[in-house]
Formats: sequence, C-alpha cells, structure tokens
Amino acid sequence: MRPFLAISLVVMTGCGDNLGGDGGNTDVTSGDNFPVEDTGVVSKLVPEVCGVRSWDTVIPTAKDIDLAVVQMPQGAGILSVPKQGGYLTGFLVDARGLIMSEIQGTKVRTDGTWTGVSAANIDDRLVVGLTDGVKTSVSVVRDDLGDFRELAVVDGGVLGDAPLVHSRGARVAAVGDVSGIVTSVFDQAWTQVGSEVLNVSAPISLTTATYGSDAIIAWSTENDCNLSRLAAGTHSVQPFACRNAKLAMNFNDRSGELVFERGNGITLSDIRINSHGEIANEIPIVSEGRSPRIAFDGERYWISYLNTHGDIVVGYLDEDYSIVSTAIEFTRPAHDAYELAMIDGEMWLYSLDGDAGFGAHKLCLTR
Repeated sequence: MRPFLAISLVVMTGCGDNLGGDGGNTDVTSGDNFPVEDTGVVSKLVPEVCGVRSWDTVIPTAKDIDLAVVQMPQGAGILSVPKQGGYLTGFLVDARGLIMSEIQGTKVRTDGTWTGVSAANIDDRLVVGLTDGVKTSVSVVRDDLGDFRELAVVDGGVLGDAPLVHSRGARVAAVGDVSGIVTSVFDQAWTQVGSEVLNVSAPISLTTATYGSDAIIAWSTENDCNLSRLAAGTHSVQPFACRNAKLAMNFNDRSGELVFERGNGITLSDIRINSHGEIANEIPIVSEGRSPRIAFDGERYWISYLNTHGDIVVGYLDEDYSIVSTAIEFTRPAHDAYELAMIDGEMWLYSLDGDAGFGAHKLCLTR
C-alpha cells in the first residue's frame, strides 16, 4: 500500500506487533515507545494504527468494488464484486493478515454479473449474498472458496450486511425491492421453506445485525428510517431518512447504535430495545463525511467514515457522542470498497485503495 500517516489526537505510545511478511503479503508496523510521566491522571484512550498489511499479488477486478469481510475459522475472508457488474472474487487471510489461499485471489462465482455482495458466517458455513440489482442469489461457499452451493434466488437487489440472520433458530434472508422488504426462511437442511413481505415500504438501503436470538433489520426509504426485530415482531419508524446506515448491537445493555448519512455529514441514532420508539433520536456526529461503518468490540463502538479528502477516519464513540479518532491518510477507497470488522477479537479496517490495491490496518488503543 502507499505510505500512510495516522494523525491522532494526542501523543501516544505504540502498540505495534510484529506482522511478519510472507509471499504476497507486505506489512508495516508503526509506533515507538515514549516515556510517559506518571501524573496520577488517567489519560483518554486514543486509537492508532498498530500494523498495516497489503496484498499486492491480489489483482482487483475494478477500482470501484463492493467489499465484504467475514470472520472465518482462522482469520478472515475478503470478497468483492465490481460495482459496474462482474464475477465474485475472494481470498483468505489468517489472524495476522497472511494470505492462506491462492495469492492472486480466487474466482469464486463467475456464473453471473454481480453488482453487490454480502457475507456472514452462519452455523459454521460461509454464506454469501450476491445481487445483480434485480435479483439476489444466496449461496453457501466452501471454506477454501473453491466451490459453492446456491440455496435460492429471490427478487430484490437491496442487500443487508449479512445475507442470512438467525431469528429464534430459523435462518432468515432479508432482501429489499420496490415492493418492500421480503424475508425468506431456510430450514436445517438449508432449503428455502417460505417467504413473506415484512414491510411494504421500498428501501433505498438496508442493514442487519444479530441481537441475542433475534435478528434486527434497519432500512431507509426516501423519507423515513425503519427498524424491525423479527422474532419479537416489533417495528419502529422515524420521520427521517437514514441512508447507507450501518448497525451494531450491545446485547448486554439492550441497546445499539445506528450510523447513517444525513446531508453532507453523518448522524447517529441510539437503538433502545423495548422502548416506545426503538430508534430513539438523531445526533449529528460528523459535519462532513460519508460512507459510515460501525462495529462493537464488546466494550465500545468503533466508527469509521470517509472525510472530505476521501481518507478514512476511524475511532470510538465517547460518552458525549464524540468520536475519538485518527485519520488514515492516502488510503482512499470508493464508497463501498472498505469495511470495519472485528476479526479474532481485534479491530481491522480492510480496504481497496484504487491505486495501491487491497490492504488492511490493524487498530489499537493506547494512552
């Protein structure tokens, strides 16, 4: 990847680990150890990039791609399709970011012209959703990316973050089209056993998350923001659009956060389970930004977005709804060409920089 500069809020100690190189892998570690005077005052944790990995042998099919990252038994699966349409490609990396599959990447599905992809690990299976903008294919892909089994093709081209979610033991796919949100149920043999219209409002974007044994689906129309919990049978709506929203949940606190684009900036809504309106509020958190992402690490919410220069900004949400952040300069992905993901208990940013190729930044917190 191109050289980067991580600009943090305060001087910090390094948390770099030794990401050793291997065939098709390039890495850079950052951070030096500075002596810190013990003043008795607890300083704020700040994020920094503590390791960088690039995969220059993997040739992207386009600069403008839709990227999906999923936890695998060992490390991560990185899948992509070109936004203008093409085949599905992917590669596998271990927890340290070393390529475990073919170093040039694998052509996973060449039987369609796909424009969007989502992926999740469901019941120890890699499940992938692919859309051509009109119909969506849901398939189980072999762990080495070498084969797949198509489960169903359903109408609709608006995908969530996961092609399948659990709802009280059932496996459910949610896809949006002009007729609304349609859910399809799959049994224990991965056979589609039925479908129904969840809501008739036509989505322009959709996001999904797991909440205990329930599944949460949030989507935006042109005029309002919707959230449904499938098992609980609840639905909440607010009279504002939540475009390109991303959702993360904290089951222990019975809450979550929804981040989305509003005007030229980014807004956050608290999700409060079992409240009168589960989409609780709207709080502007970034005045100029786009393409938000969010992930929960078990203690705090991490948020990333692209700033006015196209650089990635990433950090965590503080108690006062500010983002304690660092900017990763010169890594400038397209709108859907990056993801924020927890992999093996660590936070990573995966991206395709159109000029430098695929890469990832490992994130740490320091004082």
